[in-house]
Amino acid sequence: MKILILNNGSSSLKYNLFEMDGERTLMSGTIDRIGLDRSNHLYELEGSSPVRRDLPVNDHGQALDELFHVLMEFGPISSLDELRVIGHRVAHGGKFKDPVRINPDVISEIRRMIPFFPLHHPAIALEIEECMQRVPNSLHIAVFDMTFHKTIPDVAAIYGLPYRYFSEKGYRRIGYHGHSNEYVTSKAAVFLKRDISELKLISCHLGNGCSITAVDSGRSIDTTMGMTSVEGLIMGTRSGSIDPGLIPVIMSEEGMTSDELLDMLYRKSGLLGISGLSRDMREITKAAANNDERAVLALEAFCYKIKRSIGSMLMVLGGCDALIFTGGIGLHSDVVRELVLRGSERLGFSIDRNINADCSKNVNNEVVDISSTESSTRILVIKTFEELVMARQCLKLAIGIENHRGV
Repeated sequence: MKILILNNGSSSLKYNLFEMDGERTLMSGTIDRIGLDRSNHLYELEGSSPVRRDLPVNDHGQALDELFHVLMEFGPISSLDELRVIGHRVAHGGKFKDPVRINPDVISEIRRMIPFFPLHHPAIALEIEECMQRVPNSLHIAVFDMTFHKTIPDVAAIYGLPYRYFSEKGYRRIGYHGHSNEYVTSKAAVFLKRDISELKLISCHLGNGCSITAVDSGRSIDTTMGMTSVEGLIMGTRSGSIDPGLIPVIMSEEGMTSDELLDMLYRKSGLLGISGLSRDMREITKAAANNDERAVLALEAFCYKIKRSIGSMLMVLGGCDALIFTGGIGLHSDVVRELVLRGSERLGFSIDRNINADCSKNVNNEVVDISSTESSTRILVIKTFEELVMARQCLKLAIGIENHRGV
């Protein structure tokens, strides 16, 4: 069965086409800078070198047209009807917690959650509707980032607000990067040659969005992201957790509307806001090495918040068998990994600096152990594969639907 997984951003469309018999990736790619200048499509077919197409892509509908054109013209299918299932990554499904077949009710619920996810949900809802129009014969399934975190207990999920916000409105810690956490923790268990039910793990997903998750016996028990994707760590353009008392003060002083405040918190803060330079950790690290004071501050504040959150998760778990770094920054930045773990040797975290440096140059390895011989906790760098987890979830639901039809 061929399953296409779509992962939408506000100005990008990432995709993977799988043949689930053998879990082969037939084609993968990214259509970037949608609606902006210099838009492009970078894709790679199984066993081939990457190919780049530079072309104007004005909206997500055009992005889908470009994707389907390349899939049929140069890719592994001759008809869109070969796409038995199309999976759509969704940050939050509202009342829907598990993968679900998309219908008007599901789309309505995704749109209802837009105020909570202004960066993601507008583009996701549009992409789903456009895709279902173009490929009506496929089974369209929504998979949710927060499904993995359903096991977070109420004591960790509740906010210190009047109880009705928790009981009636469902305002609680939800958590994200669930597909990534599920993948890397299962990979860690295989690498450590232990059953995941025996392990206490801390997963650090560090990219443009960042979160840290405590995983006990394969179950998420706490995470740094909250009801929205702006809580927690300092991120590329997102502020992370701030004093909520500052919000009305800033709005009053700056004469901001709520939309303008959200724009600042989601798009103009984080690494970009502190450094005044970039949201890209590679540029921040380079500028910091050249003694740019704000870049140094952005880098050190980013790592400090991670260090503090790891300490919190360590206490929640009551110990840690392995610490995992994943995501674009977690995978590629030896500088961030070293700064995060500097001074934590007495807690059992010690890296081999040479392996750590070499690891970032050899990211094709799925799992790299950067622990020193003195480290009592294994420190692993793991390349995530969120799309494969999503494809597996889609396959499970699709088989269930087909079996139900056959009854």
